[in-house]
Amino acid sequence: MPVPTPAPGPHRDLRLATHTRRILHLDVDAFLASVEQARQPKLRGKPVIVGGAPTSRNLVMSCSYEARAEGVHAGMRSKEAARLCPRAIFLPGDSQAANAKRSHIARILLQISPRVQIASIDDFFIDLTGSGRLLGPAFEVAVELKQSILTQTAMPVTIGIGTSKLMARMAGKLGKPGGVAEVLPHHECAFLAHLPIKHLPGVGHVIRRRLESFHIQTIGQLALVSREVLFTTFGVLGLTLHDRARGLDPDPVESECSIDADGNLHSRAPRSIRRDSTFEPEEGRREQIEAMLAWLIDRAAGRLRSHGLCAGSLEVRLVYVDTRTPAQQRQNPESKGLSARKRLRPTTQDTATLLDQARILLHSLPQRRALVKRIGISLLLLKKSAGHQGELFSNSEEHPESETNSRASRGDRQAVLDRTLDELRERHGFGRVLRGDSLPLLTSHPLNQNGFVLRTPSLNQ
Repeated sequence: MPVPTPAPGPHRDLRLATHTRRILHLDVDAFLASVEQARQPKLRGKPVIVGGAPTSRNLVMSCSYEARAEGVHAGMRSKEAARLCPRAIFLPGDSQAANAKRSHIARILLQISPRVQIASIDDFFIDLTGSGRLLGPAFEVAVELKQSILTQTAMPVTIGIGTSKLMARMAGKLGKPGGVAEVLPHHECAFLAHLPIKHLPGVGHVIRRRLESFHIQTIGQLALVSREVLFTTFGVLGLTLHDRARGLDPDPVESECSIDADGNLHSRAPRSIRRDSTFEPEEGRREQIEAMLAWLIDRAAGRLRSHGLCAGSLEVRLVYVDTRTPAQQRQNPESKGLSARKRLRPTTQDTATLLDQARILLHSLPQRRALVKRIGISLLLLKKSAGHQGELFSNSEEHPESETNSRASRGDRQAVLDRTLDELRERHGFGRVLRGDSLPLLTSHPLNQNGFVLRTPSLNQ
C-alpha cells in the first residue's frame, strides 16, 4: 500500500496535544468464513459456515454475516446451525490459507507503520502516533487502509480508532461490519458512560453478575466506584476495571513483526508456543492419540528452533467427550479437560526430548472410558538458546559396534537430525518429511506439502 498523501493544510489530528496516541484496531470480519469467500468468489453473499459437518458433533468456528442474519453464531452446534439456516454452505476451513491471509494483511500494515501488533489470528493494532504530518488524519488513513486490504486480499475489515488499544477496540465494535469508527480524544468517558457493563473488556459472566448485584449496569456507573472499593471486591482486577471504565489503557502497541528487503514477514520471538488439534470423529485409539501428540510436538519444536529458543516448561492437555448429564456439567464445567505440566531442566529445543517428556505427561493423565475430543501442548518459559553444546562422551548403549554411535551422544545425534530436518522442510515443505512417530496419522488425516490437515479451532501451523 503506498503511503497516503495527506490533504493540504492543517487537519484535526495536528491540533491535538503533542504525543497524543492515535491507535488503530483492525479486525477482519468473520475471518475464517471470509477466507473461504476470498478463495472462492462464488461464495460471496452466501451463508458460509466454517466448522464440522452438521451430521457430526461439532461446533461452528466462524460464519459469514449472511448466516448470522439467520441466527447462526460461533460456538453453536453445527446441527443447530443447519436447522436455522438450511441453505448454509458448510466448509472445513483451511488453516494454511488463513495464516497466509493474516501474513498478507500484516505486510500491508507494516507499509504504514513499523509498530504493528498481531493480537490474534484476525485482529491487529497499529500505532500511528506522531505520523500525522506524513500520513494525514488517522480516520482518512483508516479508510484508505480498509479499501487497500479489500482490494489486495479480498478480506473485509472493520477499523476502530482511539487514543489507546482499549478505546480503538471498543470503537471498532460500533463499526462492525466493514466500517470505520473513531472515539475522539478527550471524549472517552462520554463514549463509555451509557454502554452496558458487559462491553468492558475484563468483565465476564461472573464479574458482570457480581456488579449487577450492586446495581452497576453501565460502564459510567462503574467509573463512579472508587479504586479502594473495587480493589477490595475484585483484587488487582478491580484496579484494571477502574482504569478501563475511565478509558485509560497505557498498554503500548508492541511491534511483533517486520518485513525484510524481499518482502518476507518475520515475527518476533513468542513468549509461549501452543498447539491444539481436535479429532473428528472423536478418537479412542491410543496409537492415534500419541501420533497426534508427536505431530504437535514436532511442529512446536520446529518453531521453537526457528526463533533460536529453548523451552523451560511443557504442558499437555487432553479433552474427552463429555458424557455427563447437563446438571453435572453445570456443577463442574471444566472437569472434562485434563492437563499436566512439567519443568524442563535443562531447557531444551530437542524434538525427541520434548516428545519423551510429553508422553510421560500424557500417560500421567487419568484415563477415562470416553473418546478423546482434543489434544494440545504448550511450550512455556521460553528463553534464548545458547546453542548446542556437544558432549565429550557418548551416552548411547545402542549398537556399540556402530562407529557413529561410539563417537556421538544421543543428544548430539538428535541435534544434527533436527537441524537436517529443519533445512529439508524449509526447502520442500513441512509435510514432505515425516518422523516415524507421526506416521499412524496417515490413515486418518490427509497430508499435503504443509503437513497434515487438522481440525484445529486455534488454526495452528
